Amino acid sequence: MQKFGIIIVSFFVCLLLTVDQVSAAVPTGITKLPLFIRDDFGNMPQEKFDAIEQRYVDELAKLKEKQAVIKSDEAFLKHVFYKVHRRFLKNYEKQALFSEIFEVSGKYDCVTGSALLALFLDDLGYAYDVVETDYHVYLMVKVEDREFLMEATDPIYGFATDAKEIEERKSVVLGDAKRINEELALAGVSSDFSRGKPSKVTIIDNRVGIKELAGLHYYNQSLKALNGEDFRKAYQYIVVAQGIYPSKRIKNASSFIFSMAFGD
Repeated sequence: MQKFGIIIVSFFVCLLLTVDQVSAAVPTGITKLPLFIRDDFGNMPQEKFDAIEQRYVDELAKLKEKQAVIKSDEAFLKHVFYKVHRRFLKNYEKQALFSEIFEVSGKYDCVTGSALLALFLDDLGYAYDVVETDYHVYLMVKVEDREFLMEATDPIYGFATDAKEIEERKSVVLGDAKRINEELALAGVSSDFSRGKPSKVTIIDNRVGIKELAGLHYYNQSLKALNGEDFRKAYQYIVVAQGIYPSKRIKNASSFIFSMAFGD
């Protein structure tokens, strides 16, 4: 069962770091919400999806109103970050499903929280990168020659503007990933463990886009199903994840989950 441990420890931990009038109509049916809410999982009724989309569209319209008034990008992006938290991101839960953000519980994790922020940023016209690490995801928003950090799992200090602070926060995330991977390698359950000896420990530090973030969301859901021993559901999710974002770790997970789902 060593392979089982290799896959399970690869999921996003998403460490929690801390504690109107519509001026312009936004047409429905053209949002990117279906990237994260697919009709091939759970058969969500159309009326429920429409309600989710309408809530998103209404909030986007309010943000656009504020965007027209707030002239500073820094001030506006800060407003977006904390407004999205107050309206949607209520309770952190590891490997939360994206649609849970729109329920009363407001459950989210680093992947889904970042996804909602990224969707709004897209529709508000901002460029950004999704930063993928071994156990965490966050956003870097680009405005001219500056970058701002948005860390969805930090509702208090998750919007950072100071370059030195941003670098320090990046170092903490990567340092934690390196430490965890070293411990897992020594325990013999890391993907870098081979032939009985730990090989060189590597860490993931990729800048990707919203499409890849969707792939990571379904990768998370696959591992959640795998942990629950629902192997066929895990395989259904990982097939979608690999089709969207065929990264090395997702491909490795796909091969393993296939053997668990359909092996003798």
